[in-house]
Amino acid sequence: MKNALGFCSISALDRPLAAVAELAVACGLDGIEATARPPHVDPSAPLDVHRETARAVRGAGAHVLAYGSYLGRPEVGAGDAQREVAIAAALGAPILRVWAEPIAGAPDQGFGAIAALLREACDRAAGAGIGVVVERHAGSFADTPERIDRLFGAVERPNFALNYQVLDLLPQSLAAAQPDDAKRLVPLARYFHLKNVRPAADGRGPMPPGASLGGGVFDYRAILAAAFAAGYAGPLAIEFLSFEPRPVDEKLATDAAWLRRTLSDLGAA
Repeated sequence: MKNALGFCSISALDRPLAAVAELAVACGLDGIEATARPPHVDPSAPLDVHRETARAVRGAGAHVLAYGSYLGRPEVGAGDAQREVAIAAALGAPILRVWAEPIAGAPDQGFGAIAALLREACDRAAGAGIGVVVERHAGSFADTPERIDRLFGAVERPNFALNYQVLDLLPQSLAAAQPDDAKRLVPLARYFHLKNVRPAADGRGPMPPGASLGGGVFDYRAILAAAFAAGYAGPLAIEFLSFEPRPVDEKLATDAAWLRRTLSDLGAA
C-alpha cells in the first residue's frame, strides 16, 4: 500500500502555506502538515480563513495530511480542544496532532489533566471523522514505550494514535536500536515524522539535529523496513531538514528523492 508522503510546514515558515504546498508537490510529495504557527495557521483566526487556506493548498495540487496543533502543551489552554478540532475540520485535515506535556518543572504532574484533555479532543474529533495523534516527544507523557502504554491506557479512544518519531537527543549508543523501537511502537501509530541527526561531538552523547534523511546517523532504511514489517501504512511526513547552508527547496528535494527511492527499494512505493 502506498504511504502518503508529506512535508511539515514548520520547516518552511519563510513562505505562505500555499507556497509550501507548491514546494511539496514539486518535490513529488502528496501533501503537507499545516503547522499552528503564523504565517501558516493562526489558531486565533476565523474558521473561514482556515477554509480559504485549505482551498489554496488544494489549488496547489496538495492535501492537508495533518493539522499540527499545540494542544496539550502548557501555552495552549485546556479549553481549546473544541477550537483545535474545528480548525482541523476547516483545513480538511484527517489527522489532528496533539501533545502530552507535563506541568513545567514537575515531570509526573498533570497526567490526569492531559489524559482528560486528550479524551475530550478524541470525542470531539470523532464526530468529524478526524484521528488524534499524540506527538512522541522527549520529556512528555509520550516518550518511552512504558509511558506511551500508560497514556494509551488512560485515553482509551478508538481514534487516538501515536505520532511516531525517533526520540530527540538520544545518545549515539542507541542509534542502532531504533529499528527495534519502531517495530515496538508503530502498531500504535497512524502518523510518522521523519528527521535525522548528526553525530555526537564525543561520539557517545546526545546526537544533535540537522542531518539529511539519507546522510544522518539513523539508518532510516532499516527503520522504515521495520515499521512496514510491523504493519505501518500511514502517512510519512518529512519534518525537519538538514542544517546545511542550502535553500529549503534544495534540501527538501534531496530528502524527498531519497525517501521515494527508499520506498521503491522496500516495495512500499
